[in-house]
Amino acid sequence: MLQGTKGRYYIHATEDLTARVARHNTGMVHSTKRLGLPLVLVASREFPTIAEALTEERRLKRWKNPQKAMAYLQE
Repeated sequence: MLQGTKGRYYIHATEDLTARVARHNTGMVHSTKRLGLPLVLVASREFPTIAEALTEERRLKRWKNPQKAMAYLQE
């Protein structure tokens, strides 16, 4: 889970977290430019498979509450 300087959040599953955050912070990802750069990693959780990570991503996005999602990811 990333947070931009404008206080907005971004949730997305990835197989390489370090590379994904770096790509976002270079401004190469259109969907996160609006959040305000730089983006800061505020929470994450590792899953055994990318399929499980994508399932959790969809579930967290349905919550519409970044604080609830962050608390879950930090457990």
